[in-house]
This record gives sequence, C-alpha cells and structure tokens, in this order.
Amino acid sequence: MDKFKNSSFAVFFRKFPSLIVAGLIYSAILAFFMSLSILIGRLTGFYNIIVCSLGLIPANLFLPGLVMVVRKYAVEKEFVPVVKLFFSAVRANIKQFIFHSFMIYFVITCSTFAIIYYGLGAFAGAVFSMVFIIYLLFVMILTIALFYLPLMAVTYELRFRDLYKNAMILVFAALLRNLAALGYALAISAAAFLAFLYTDGVVRYIVLGIITALCPLLINYGVISIIARSVQDNVGPFVGVEPVSKNKTTDEDKEAAMHVDSDDDYVFVNGKMIKNPNKEAKQ
Repeated sequence: MDKFKNSSFAVFFRKFPSLIVAGLIYSAILAFFMSLSILIGRLTGFYNIIVCSLGLIPANLFLPGLVMVVRKYAVEKEFVPVVKLFFSAVRANIKQFIFHSFMIYFVITCSTFAIIYYGLGAFAGAVFSMVFIIYLLFVMILTIALFYLPLMAVTYELRFRDLYKNAMILVFAALLRNLAALGYALAISAAAFLAFLYTDGVVRYIVLGIITALCPLLINYGVISIIARSVQDNVGPFVGVEPVSKNKTTDEDKEAAMHVDSDDDYVFVNGKMIKNPNKEAKQ
C-alpha cells in the first residue's frame, strides 16, 4: 500500500493542486507566444507551420521549470514550493535552452511538415507510401530523443554533443519504455485533438482552454515518470535518488571503457552508459 501511495500515479492526484500551478504557468506562456506567432502568420500572409510554430522557441525557454517540477514530484517525491522551483530552474537553464528551443522547434516543424506532405502523397502511389513510413519511423526516433533531452539538460552537466548523443543512444537502449512513453503521449494528443475536432461553438473554446491548461502537464508528467528510470540506469542518479538497478558499473565495464577512444563525458559499453574513465584519469 505504501508503495502505491509513493507511485508517480498516486502522487499526481495527491499533489495535483501544486502540479497544476506549474502546468498553468508553462501553458499560459506557451499559449501567449503561440498566439503571437499565429497572429504574425496571419498578418504577414505566411500562415504556415514554420511561422505559426515560432512561438515554441521563446516558450520552451520556460520548459526547464515544468520539467524540474515534474522531476521533483514524480520521481524524487520531493514536494518543494512550485513557483520558486519553476523560475529558479528557468534561470539556471535559460542559456543552454536558447539552443535547445531552436532544436525542438526545428524537429517539430520539419516533422509535422514531412508527415503532412508525404501523408497526403501516400494516397498517390506506393513510392510515397514507403517514404511516408520511413519518415514516420524517423519522426518517432526524434520524438523519443526529445523526451530525454530536457530531462537530462536540467539534471546533468553535460556538453551539448553529449546531451544529444546520449538522447539518441537512449532511444534504443530502453526501447520498451520509450514505446510506452510515445504511446502515452500520442494517446493524450489524440484525445485532445478529437475532443477539439468534435465540438463547436462555445464548447470548443472551453475544450481548447482545458487542453491548453492540462496537456503540457499531462504529457510531461507521464513521459518523465516512464523514462526516468532509464535515464538513471544509463546516465546516473538524480540528486537524492538512487535507482534500483542491476546495471551498476562494474570493473569489467570500466576496463572495456578504457579501450574506447573518446573524450566524451560518458561512453556506451556493455549496453549502458558510464562515466568515461579515460577522461577522469586525465583530470
């Protein structure tokens, strides 16, 4: 019973009043910048996914705040003041997230454009259908990598190339958890889309408000809860949280890592990422 009370699922409902504060802060910022970019698209005549999604860039400078709150509550079970934690995480990570926000924008816009273009073309012939399937697989890989990127960025002090490399490695290192996280995110997104699609009038605006307020929190909370163990097992524990894992670094792992020619902070050996002993020896 105690184990269930401390589960991420139970914590979500028990601490929902605190969590929704973080969700609403991020959702309000996201809604403001997205509305602004959509307005710019309408006024300039460039009303397309590339222009209308520009709001993602400034909005995601605040993503570290939501990710940190979710990590503390869902994974570490440390129920700290939400507003203070949110903005302290934003201040601590805003410089690196200037670059990450552009990358997130690039992946989302290019993936959406490719899916729409090749999805429509898939009805035209077998060649477009094959390309569409390939793009879908590629988009899935990039989406799962984006699940890991913000969490690792606010948790570990890694160079940009290590962050992105480790995010791609984790896509394949924890395949079942990743598919579960992707399925969860798609289910929430599909439910939100259908709720919006099959309503109209005033009800549609109410539904849109609920979607805007809840979806960023629901997706981030569920995804981080699912993938957190994979991050801890393969990269390292969060502050104050020791992962229950059989994948501890052994002498055999360290010996194998000694033969890896890399100056990265972490190297991938024997199916897991460990700190690079070659780099530690040079320091």
